[in-house]
Amino acid sequence: MLSRTTHRIGLVGLLIPAALLLLPFYLYPLVQIVSRSFGDQGWSIANYLELFSDPFMLRVLSQTFRFAFVIAVLCVLVGYPIAYAMRIVSDRTRRTMTLLILLPLWTSILVRGFAWIVILGRNGIVNTALVDIGIIDEPLKLVYNTVGVYVGMVHIMLPFMVLPLYSTLSRIDLRLLSAAESLGSRPISAFFWIVLPLSVPGVLAGALLVFMSSVGMFVIPALLGGLSDITYIMLIEKQVNELNNWGLAAAMSVLLLVATGILTVLYERTLNIETSSGILGRLVHHVFQRGPIHLLVWRERFLSKLFPLRASQLAIKGQSGRLGSRHLVVKCCSWGVLVCLVLPLLVLFPLAFSSEAYLHFPPQSYSIRWFENFFSRDDWITPAITSLKVAILATTGVIVIGVPAAYAIVRGRFPGKGIVTAILISPMIVPVVIFAISLYGVYVRLNLFGTEVGLALAHIIIALPYVLVTVSAGLRSTDESLEAAALTMGASPLRAFWFVTLPMLRPAVISAAFLAFLTSFDDVVLALFLSGTSAKTLPVRMWEGIRFEIDPAIAAVSVMLILITIGFKFAAEWPAQRGAKSNDPGFPVVQTAEGTKG
Repeated sequence: MLSRTTHRIGLVGLLIPAALLLLPFYLYPLVQIVSRSFGDQGWSIANYLELFSDPFMLRVLSQTFRFAFVIAVLCVLVGYPIAYAMRIVSDRTRRTMTLLILLPLWTSILVRGFAWIVILGRNGIVNTALVDIGIIDEPLKLVYNTVGVYVGMVHIMLPFMVLPLYSTLSRIDLRLLSAAESLGSRPISAFFWIVLPLSVPGVLAGALLVFMSSVGMFVIPALLGGLSDITYIMLIEKQVNELNNWGLAAAMSVLLLVATGILTVLYERTLNIETSSGILGRLVHHVFQRGPIHLLVWRERFLSKLFPLRASQLAIKGQSGRLGSRHLVVKCCSWGVLVCLVLPLLVLFPLAFSSEAYLHFPPQSYSIRWFENFFSRDDWITPAITSLKVAILATTGVIVIGVPAAYAIVRGRFPGKGIVTAILISPMIVPVVIFAISLYGVYVRLNLFGTEVGLALAHIIIALPYVLVTVSAGLRSTDESLEAAALTMGASPLRAFWFVTLPMLRPAVISAAFLAFLTSFDDVVLALFLSGTSAKTLPVRMWEGIRFEIDPAIAAVSVMLILITIGFKFAAEWPAQRGAKSNDPGFPVVQTAEGTKG
């Protein structure tokens, strides 16, 4: 009994490093934001009165939710055929489709935004092609407006729609379609009455995930939107950086945090729909899933009694094995969308090797001029070195903190475990702009503003959820009895973990380190608020180059980032692939937040 209590205390002790980081640099700043929203001197609701009485702010808030809703609907319409195609193709084709979906996800959000500026700009690829063909006389305005925001956001958010939807579709037995067709149902009717209702949980989960991420997005609307396309998160940033109205910005942040919390609860409930738990689960189960199937059976029974010859003919026709031609349209549409996902990244390669002084596609001549320009300019090299140092610090720190925390969460049983897990995961949910604003005041008081250490600490916090989720999944897949056997043979808990559990966990730890490095290296928002001029990172330098000048060197930087990211990713996946025993393709942890959360 005493040894069990000691073991439990030891597991809880593994959470101490995470607590020492999150309490002063995450929870306390958020509490300060809430406190500041009620006034700096005495308790007051003046900031909230101003917020709810200002029609402009309310209009921007409603516009942000409208943007997020439209983006979620577009992602459902575009992403469903891809997810369904992934369900019906072979394993080899599915792996290829998965790679094409995840490739943009691994790429910097700034690189993807810059690619769309090149494609949709006034002198971009689309307008140039349309003018040359003769379809239009004057270039269309496709960027720096609402159209640009929708195109860029759908490109960013589509993987977050496809992956949970495919997860749901993969659990649906497609033999139900054959059964329905053998009863005389047409293929299209069988799909709409059977597969579509059963996939409702995946549709809701993906749509809510896209909606939540879109509400807190900063980078893409700021890069691709116009003056009238301001979002709520951009308005918060303006209150801080331009108007210096911290009290109102705090009140706006609290309102967005409450909205995000409500959406998170809805998302969590949606994930439990398939178990039919709760009112929402029962509603979806009986109305959207079982109801259409019963109606289809009743309809086919009724038609078979009225037209017995028709039913038998359709049954024979359904056995003719026309799956390939039936799904041809779905597959073609899916591959077309996947090409559009990757195409913006491929466009940057010829531009990076252009010898011209301005961006023009296709380039008239080629050289390595802009790569030489990058390596010869301190205003590029210094931020790149800073980003590398900060990312290495953040990756090392989050692995040291996150792996013990994940072990405590998975192996431990202690009161408040659910609350602790929610706090550790919550940086994935809180909009990064709000976290950056809350951390700014603390950093100024502690002289961490404009330092690499301060930026690395912030990156550790936003990368911690990805490490926790990835390592926890790895721990749950390992055989706990092997560790228990080592303990019974006299090994200490630390020795058993080091020599038994950690070798089995190595692929998960490497994948987690890759995600942490990518999260840190790709961060824009935290660096904009916390780096100052003395710790400017490469994403901040790219941000300035894209917003204030279209420097062709950005194309060269983008290509190098794409190649480096892909190289790191395959290096991280190699140990897992070498030791994998299953042929079923797995999906890495999806980044939300500004690593796609912009």
